[in-house]
Amino acid sequence: MVVPALPLLVEAFDDRPARVQLVLSLYLAGIAAGQLVYGPLSDRYGRRPVLIAGLAMFLVGTALCGLAPTLGSLVAGRVLEGFGACAEVVLARAIIRDVYEREAAARGLALVMMAMTLPPAISPAVGAYLAEFIDWRAIFVLLGGLGGVVFAVTLVRLGETNRNRMRLDPAGMVGAYASLLHSPRFVGFALCSACASASWFTFIASAPHLLADTLGQPPSTYGLMILLPMATYMLGNAGAARFAPRYGSLRVLICGRMLSFAAAAGLVLWGLVGEPSVWALFLPIAFAEIGDGLSQPSVMAAALSIHPRIAGTASGLMGFLQMTMAASGSFLVALLPQGSALGPIAIFAGFVVLALIFGLIAVRRPSEDTPPAIASAKAEPAAAEGG
Repeated sequence: MVVPALPLLVEAFDDRPARVQLVLSLYLAGIAAGQLVYGPLSDRYGRRPVLIAGLAMFLVGTALCGLAPTLGSLVAGRVLEGFGACAEVVLARAIIRDVYEREAAARGLALVMMAMTLPPAISPAVGAYLAEFIDWRAIFVLLGGLGGVVFAVTLVRLGETNRNRMRLDPAGMVGAYASLLHSPRFVGFALCSACASASWFTFIASAPHLLADTLGQPPSTYGLMILLPMATYMLGNAGAARFAPRYGSLRVLICGRMLSFAAAAGLVLWGLVGEPSVWALFLPIAFAEIGDGLSQPSVMAAALSIHPRIAGTASGLMGFLQMTMAASGSFLVALLPQGSALGPIAIFAGFVVLALIFGLIAVRRPSEDTPPAIASAKAEPAAAEGG
């Protein structure tokens, strides 16, 4: 929502565009850093108090942004905003896994991810409208209002879902992460999800340049066409919610990855021998996003089910790997020479192939027993709150 206002912030604070870009990049850095913290904290203290703390931090950061007199204070508010917003991303997945077993969790995650796809599709337009016709500070007024509603509903309606809390000190946190990283199935599922996310971020990082430099299209074409893969991703989420309980989440996972692989192969074929066109670029991506929508809820449910007692830690580690892999894909695209579609298409297809390989490896491996580091950890009963 803030991205369309970045040029206005250059004028408002009379600063360089590179420094204003910190409003976005450090916000994402706050989200990435928080992924590794909130999971273990919620495994130790429970989902509800950590979630409430994250929401409160988001609201404080949003208030600082709305009242920021300088660019430095705005950037500081955005870091606090990102670090607070990260709690909701991580703990939503962990809460769903607390409440449901693997197959039902795949359905729940699919429904939540389907809902989470819509705001990123419409928020740039909303942010642009607010910044142009009211003021850039109106963006943070809206964010604060929405965050306040979520905070109030969480206080009133959300009970504690973590019934088996871990006694984790700093050494225990390191041990929990080590146990996850020593689990071949978890690593396989996590890298499958991370590579699938990286393929999407690779595309959205390169698509505006491909449309402008290769196809000669105006920026409005990207704004319109990007809605197509977002809609098909939601379609894939709906399919995962329907088919995972019926046919099993792991079968749905592999079917989704195979569909994305077929779509990526078609995109590579177009890049090699086809005539350049907008539809030839976006139609394969749309089919690939159906596959992503089918597989991502199932792969997350499978990964969080391996060691359910540290589902929060697992959720945070998965999110960190997703963002790291996505940043790597965007960085690789930035290194490529502009004007050719083959390079970005090859990177996109490479991530799709890796996601399929990691998914197959994880699914084919036998189930693992709980590692000794986890089994020997002391648990303490959760507070008897409403569920």
